[in-house]
Amino acid sequence: MNNKLLYQASAAAALVAFICTIVMGFVVRSPDPALSLQPSTPRGAESEFIRVINDYPQAVLGFFTADSLFVMSYLVVFLGLFTVTAERARPLAWLGLGAGILAGMLDASENAFFINYALLAANGVPLVDPELPLIYHLANLKYWAAFASFYAFGMAFPRQNRLGWVISALMLAFPLVGVLGILSPLLYELRGLFFLLGMPLFCAYFWQRARS
Repeated sequence: MNNKLLYQASAAAALVAFICTIVMGFVVRSPDPALSLQPSTPRGAESEFIRVINDYPQAVLGFFTADSLFVMSYLVVFLGLFTVTAERARPLAWLGLGAGILAGMLDASENAFFINYALLAANGVPLVDPELPLIYHLANLKYWAAFASFYAFGMAFPRQNRLGWVISALMLAFPLVGVLGILSPLLYELRGLFFLLGMPLFCAYFWQRARS
């Protein structure tokens, strides 16, 4: 079967996901540097979670506009990874795709809370009682599903050239760093770096497959 169109779509989706990562990390910023626009980890007080929603709803909506497009894009990337890895290890490919879809569903569910809260705040209905720790649970499970997905895809990914080896190593490093991040906050902050580095590599790889 000719998968040229699928690889082209996966390359384009990886590029869009990379742009979204740049927007979320460097373009759409909280007016208050002490506040995160996505406070999905149990670090700050509940009052800080409420304040960023109520004080900066438009910034939150801008951030989650990019994040929602990011979710849709990485699902297409997962489909491309499934197609590539199914040629070598179909059970691992199915595990990677299933975990990836689950990560997308959890991510979209987490985003829905922030989008709805920010929309209400922007329309004069301030947030009072956020659904914590449910949002924390969704964010945590989202990452665990992503870890499982990249773990499976990383083991099955073809290593026929240097790019293949680099992508495989990066995918396998992601869950390792993610698990160690439970103990080290510094490693936890590196999670986003994997998407910043990985998406351009995925784009290059899928584009090569589309042209071959």
